[in-house]
Amino acid sequence: MSNMSLDKTIGEVWNDEYVVPLYQRNFAWTDTQIGQLLQDIWNHAPKTKEEVNQRGNYYLGNLVILLRRDGKYEVIDGQQRLTALHMICRYLGLLNRPRLTYDSRPAVERFLEELFASDWKTFYKRCKKANNNKTTRLVEALDTVETYQIWNADEDEYTSLKALSEDKERLKLLADYLNNKVVLVCTPLPDDTDVASYFEIMNNRGEQLEAHEIVKALLLRKIDPHEKELSQMFATIWEACSQMDIPIQKTLSKFRSLGLFGENYDSLCFDVLKKEAVGRAASMGKKDIDQILTEDSDYPNNSETDKKDDEEITYSAIIDFPNFLMHVFRLYNSKKIKESGDVQSNEGKGNSTANTVPLNADAMPIEVPSYITDPMDFIKYLLRARTLFDRYVLKAQGEGEEDDDNLKWRILCPYRYEGYLKYRNTFTKQNLHKPQEFKDDADEIESVNSRIVKQQSMLQVTFRSRKYKEWLYFLMDWLLTNADEHLQIDDSYLVSSLDKWIYDYYLGLQNRWAMNKRDILNAGTDTPIFMFSFIDYLYWLASLLPQSSIGDIREISNLGPFQFKYFNSVEHHLPQSYEQTDGVNLDSIGNLCLISRRKNSSLNDKSPTEKAKDIKGLQPKRFVMYSITREKHKWGKKEIEEHQQDIVKLLAQANNLLKIENV
Repeated sequence: MSNMSLDKTIGEVWNDEYVVPLYQRNFAWTDTQIGQLLQDIWNHAPKTKEEVNQRGNYYLGNLVILLRRDGKYEVIDGQQRLTALHMICRYLGLLNRPRLTYDSRPAVERFLEELFASDWKTFYKRCKKANNNKTTRLVEALDTVETYQIWNADEDEYTSLKALSEDKERLKLLADYLNNKVVLVCTPLPDDTDVASYFEIMNNRGEQLEAHEIVKALLLRKIDPHEKELSQMFATIWEACSQMDIPIQKTLSKFRSLGLFGENYDSLCFDVLKKEAVGRAASMGKKDIDQILTEDSDYPNNSETDKKDDEEITYSAIIDFPNFLMHVFRLYNSKKIKESGDVQSNEGKGNSTANTVPLNADAMPIEVPSYITDPMDFIKYLLRARTLFDRYVLKAQGEGEEDDDNLKWRILCPYRYEGYLKYRNTFTKQNLHKPQEFKDDADEIESVNSRIVKQQSMLQVTFRSRKYKEWLYFLMDWLLTNADEHLQIDDSYLVSSLDKWIYDYYLGLQNRWAMNKRDILNAGTDTPIFMFSFIDYLYWLASLLPQSSIGDIREISNLGPFQFKYFNSVEHHLPQSYEQTDGVNLDSIGNLCLISRRKNSSLNDKSPTEKAKDIKGLQPKRFVMYSITREKHKWGKKEIEEHQQDIVKLLAQANNLLKIENV
């Protein structure tokens, strides 16, 4: 290989052997990064034979390497991606022996060797049982590769490599595409490269402009160059909207003081922008556009006011700005079509033309979308969407990891208190002019705020990817359509609308499984994550009602407060490894619960009574299973079948438990 970059398909990459040097960190990718890799490959792969010749190469990234004397390549940059690809290709049958080793890490070395010496299922079970902390991430990666829920946009449902194993043709199309069309840009370094110096340079390198930044620049060009104040305003608002983890009223504190967010900081007054533009136009002098955008692009903040703003508000948005922007592009396109009168129904999801606008930032056009003819009109729409998002869409406080006990879900709105910016639960009925402590579900278990938090957190942990959030698109469309000029909404109508979306998704999922002649209640680890989240939500709703109104479904009255968490590993409560399971349907949903991957590893092959020792803070279905196990001192065929019957009864009452009668 010469010292120049070469495009290599994944199949060509595996013609060589690679070593991860000791100075590199251990494999650290989680299901988020591995899942995104799988999703990206799936998005570009053909789904039918007819599409094979229509799909070009997909460039996955760079691989920087250095040739060693033994003929192997030392991986300088790209080892996380390469390790994940190594496991994916092993699962898909594209590799029959290891092509990757790690220097001076015997546990990892053995892991990679045994990965090819055993069948996948046996090896995974053995690894979980061994519970070696030096290979924990690698073992978790095995589960992710097999079971990660990949969004299949063509069929409006999730799938996984494991589920695809029953569709040999489609799995082969995916494998062939990965092997022959997915490309890494391989860059071998010269033999005399000072690797330490190269690493320092590489770690301090600048980042490329992202697609949304290019679109911003192109939109700015469409503004009349003589209206410099509008360009500055556009850039300032865009930048503020892009900071998804900071409330918009804080990033636009200057505009806040001018009255953009109303007297109480809880509405939008676009007339302020017009007045401010006129005022600044007179003071801009003869600065050219480059000076304005580089020297004076940000409106000054009110530093003294900012210091007294609520400093306790720290949260993480459930979507990043590029993907949020794609939602807004699609919604804006739909709005423009409706205004033109050219509206076509598309099964309640808007119109067919608008739906051609994708919902993920990977497909962001590096050009100004044709439906944006007035950048200032669009920036106001973006600001309104972002302000509604801040006020009515779920935020996460805490690390957001699977086992994070500090994770809290919040829906917060701003308000003015003694001239400063404060935040409170959005749907509180308390006095807006007095500060309010945030309340947990234990304090507000029957409140509207708690109900909407449960709805959205259920959907977020189920559809956790930042891309393809159809539920969020629906919610933003609903908010933009139904919020009044002061951003006020009918909260009971929102509850009903979200419940209807959830119920419709459940019915659609049921129908798709029935069409494929599969029983969704007896699917084992193939059971969609949505089913567990939906059942937990129904249990919670039932726990708010008198026992007499829901029948003889056990343990409902004992349910306590809980938070939806990012659990995505389906566990058999009565393990599959148990020998005395004759006549027991281990794969029925009566024997399944949702837990974190790490907890799944630690509980591997333990008896149900051992697992059920701790019931604190469990999500409802798992709490019920553990409670019954503790009460009966066992978990067998009878307990599984009775719990299965409870689930069937609960699902049968879904229509009554959900508030969808007014939609």
